[in-house]
Parts: sequence; C-alpha cells; structure tokens
Amino acid sequence: IPLNQFAGSHSSGNDIWGYTSPSGREYAIMGLEAGYGFVEITDPTNPVILDTISGPASTWHDIKVIGEYAYGVSEAGAGIQVIDLGDIDSGVVRWVKNKTQSGHSSTHNIVSNPDSGYLYLVGGNIANGGLVAVDTTSPEDPTIVGQWSSFYVHDAQVVSYTEGPYAGREIAFTLGG
Repeated sequence: IPLNQFAGSHSSGNDIWGYTSPSGREYAIMGLEAGYGFVEITDPTNPVILDTISGPASTWHDIKVIGEYAYGVSEAGAGIQVIDLGDIDSGVVRWVKNKTQSGHSSTHNIVSNPDSGYLYLVGGNIANGGLVAVDTTSPEDPTIVGQWSSFYVHDAQVVSYTEGPYAGREIAFTLGG
C-alpha cells in the first residue's frame, strides 16, 4: 500500500507490527511519519486500510500490542499513545490517550512481553535512554514501574522463562547504540 493512501501526510514509514483479533482476523500496524496506519491483511492479496491514528511528526514511530491495546511511541514526543483495538473487526480503532509520566515524553523503540503484560521503553528521554518497565494491568493507563539506566538501549527482546534455572523470571536482552 503506498504511503499516500493513508490519511494525513506521510513521506516515510519505519516499522510494522502484527495483531490477530480474537476472531482470528489479521492486521498490520504500520509506523508512519505522522502516526500509525491500521490495515486488515486477513486476505493478504487484498489489504484494506481501516484507519490512521495521528501522532507527532517523526522519522520513528514504533508500536507493540498487549491484549487488545496497541501502544505507540515516537522520538518526537506524546509519551505512550494508547490505542484500543477491541472493535477492530468492525473497522473501529479508537485512540484512547497520550500518556506522559515521570518526565517521559519521547522514545526510540517500544518492546512488549505479552506473557507478563509489561511494555519496555528503550532509547527514551528518561533513565539515560535505558530500559524502562511499564505495567499494563490497567490497559488504558500504562504505568512506569521501574527502570534500568546503566546505558542507552537501542533495542531489546524481553522473554519470560518457563523452565530451567531462570523459570519464573523475565529476562531482557538489550542492544546499546
């Protein structure tokens, strides 16, 4: 899908994430220069743009999903953009709010661990750009609950171990930049 097909003005896109609704329909969520594009791809040869949620103009918009909520970030601010996907099968994507807290406003990348319900902000304007833990127990009000600020983190993968010596622990693998 060409960028000019999305609502708004987007000369670039930078990231993509997937979501499968409880009904089994599949969606692509694309980071665009001025927000996020939501595309149904259940039939990959016939993608359908559902909606565009605006965000601050930035080269970087990253987004992840936990449950039926998408959480977006950018280097241009707005904190964590919370988006409700609960009615996406009806073509409805609902912007909930931009959540800023504890001085946080901008982030390079966001990481999710659906097993734990935690998000992780990396490359942000707080915690020396390190790994910042965000609890999504209240999905429309994600809350920063901890940080690791030893060095700047560009990207990460966070997993929950279910067996072995790290069983029951959440482990972050990070890449500095």
